[in-house]
Amino acid sequence: MKIKTEIFDLNSQKNKSIFKNVIFPIQTHSSNIVEIKTGKENLKNCDGIFTSSKNQYSLGVTTADCAAISFSDDQKYGVIHAGWRGLVNGIIEKMLDKFNNPNIFVSSLLKEFEIKKDDCHKKIENKFGEKYFVVKKEEDKEVIIFQFQKAIKDILPENAIFDSKDTFENKNLASWRRDGKIEGNFTIISNNARKSQKS
Repeated sequence: MKIKTEIFDLNSQKNKSIFKNVIFPIQTHSSNIVEIKTGKENLKNCDGIFTSSKNQYSLGVTTADCAAISFSDDQKYGVIHAGWRGLVNGIIEKMLDKFNNPNIFVSSLLKEFEIKKDDCHKKIENKFGEKYFVVKKEEDKEVIIFQFQKAIKDILPENAIFDSKDTFENKNLASWRRDGKIEGNFTIISNNARKSQKS
């Protein structure tokens, strides 16, 4: 299965019709994954979906700094939304367990970000220790940076392909930390090798 990535404008009629036919989970930063068998599954509190390669569903997730990760092998294909919460709760490992030597594509994401010594820091530390924390000096103060992309890379197999764009730096992509707006980048994977898209 070939995965193709492109930027598209949801305001165009063409892309609105594509968007209508996509199955999206109701994302809550969980580590829950649902298999799509009929297209009518309950997708509440779900951040990953997959289906058999015998089906013709288009599956998607929305991100705005988090990672959208697409998986495909000879039997299945799917996609997850992985923010720091999903990451520490094992959503990537859970999805990997469902595939056999998959092709993997990771969307544009916020490669690293500042965190405070709070609950977020504690949960990441419980999962990884201090491995992905670095301290940087910014404007006469020291800040803790979490290396989000590096943590994802170390969990995924070496053959995983990463989009090189950073959502914060690229103004064509939605970034919650940059803009504070609830807008999304849409990643879609389809069985017919038609497209995997981001906006």
